[in-house]
Amino acid sequence: MKRFALLLGGPLLATEALKERLEGYRLLAADSGGRHALALGLTLELWLGDFDSSPPWLQEALSAPKEVLPREKDLTDGEALLRKALEMGAEEVLLLGALGGRLDHTLVHLELAFLLAQKGVRVELTDGLTRAFPLLPGLHAFLLKPQTPFSLLPFPEATLGVEGARWDLPPTALKATSRTLENEALGPIRVRVEAGRALLYLF
Repeated sequence: MKRFALLLGGPLLATEALKERLEGYRLLAADSGGRHALALGLTLELWLGDFDSSPPWLQEALSAPKEVLPREKDLTDGEALLRKALEMGAEEVLLLGALGGRLDHTLVHLELAFLLAQKGVRVELTDGLTRAFPLLPGLHAFLLKPQTPFSLLPFPEATLGVEGARWDLPPTALKATSRTLENEALGPIRVRVEAGRALLYLF
């Protein structure tokens, strides 16, 4: 499986555990996301962007093949990097620095994650501490440890249910509700999305 880790510009907790997890992933960065490669001590296969948010010291400190984009464009460096990963045959994508930071960018990253999922790409978003998974209609199993906290969010509406949690839920039509926030896994959980889209958020 072709696995790619894409370093985006949002906040990322660079830990040894994350560094170990990235073994076997092809590592690409979008503009200021390059700073995360430096923090992790990892080598980039490609550094893409217009570099308007990468200061000179970062560009001097980080040695990586660059693909320079024009500043006047109709998409973010992050979306351009996603397209590049798809061109390179990505089958699994880990979006690092995709959560937190600017709200508009976070929402776009979530929408792009659903687009990847619709293309059959396995996708996860993380800030190094919390994790998010886009869920399309179907049954989704997650091997969580007991007492793992999680939330399920209709995005923006969905009929979904969950088993294996402190508060199980039969398939229920949900929209604009906090009912499925702050649940707790008893172990592995199963989420069934019967209609719409949902987001699993681990924190």
